[in-house]
Amino acid sequence: MPPAVALATGRRSWTRRWILLALALPAAICAVDASAVAAGLKTVRTSIEELRPDVRLVAVSKFIPKELVLAAHDLGQVDFGENYAQELLEKAAALPRSIRWHFIGRLQSNKVKKLVAVPNLVAIETVDSPGLADRIAAAAADRSERLDLLVQVDTSNEATKGGVLPEEAASLASHIHHLDGVRMAGLMTIGALGDHSAFDRLRDTRETVAQQLKVPLDSLTLSMGMSGDFQEAIRRGATSVRVGSSIFGARPLQRPEKS
Repeated sequence: MPPAVALATGRRSWTRRWILLALALPAAICAVDASAVAAGLKTVRTSIEELRPDVRLVAVSKFIPKELVLAAHDLGQVDFGENYAQELLEKAAALPRSIRWHFIGRLQSNKVKKLVAVPNLVAIETVDSPGLADRIAAAAADRSERLDLLVQVDTSNEATKGGVLPEEAASLASHIHHLDGVRMAGLMTIGALGDHSAFDRLRDTRETVAQQLKVPLDSLTLSMGMSGDFQEAIRRGATSVRVGSSIFGARPLQRPEKS
């Protein structure tokens, strides 16, 4: 074989090798990450089991690749939480219908109809106004099952946090309670970092809401606690915790670009 032809053939061979390596790398990385997800999920589940096994775990999958969400689901995790409507829509279209999606971010009114149309969306945990509740209820009118709504409560009085003040929660809860197509399912908060008294304030608020609605206390979910404090939230009454980084590791600072 002439030297020039051999050189060209060698280059093509190396090019093919690099292409195959580049294609194989994402799968290898996912395999490593899936192993870490399995370990993280086991640790979180063990912590919940030791404190109170009836607490629901919502795995927060914001910015997490679909492959890793599927890996957690294959290990028996059913409830997942997303902060952005568009990301939830894309993942719900690609992942099994057996996943139960919880929306846990700020919801823009122009996203309500598409979000509520996701058949395995089970809850919107960030309702903070009668107007938003009305739009969700209108969009949910044709669903086969009522959609759970949680009132988001600002228990830390921070400008960066959404939600109604504790003293306003009962009024909003009562409004939701009388809407068709949705169910007033409980309360949610994102407390200030390190301020565990936020959990006590949400627990106290639930008592007021239950009295106002004349419903059993345990019929109202307390969604509170994240990776750094979910154990303390459970000790103080949480019935649902939202855990992300303890399962999936540190997430990207921004949503990865589509490939």
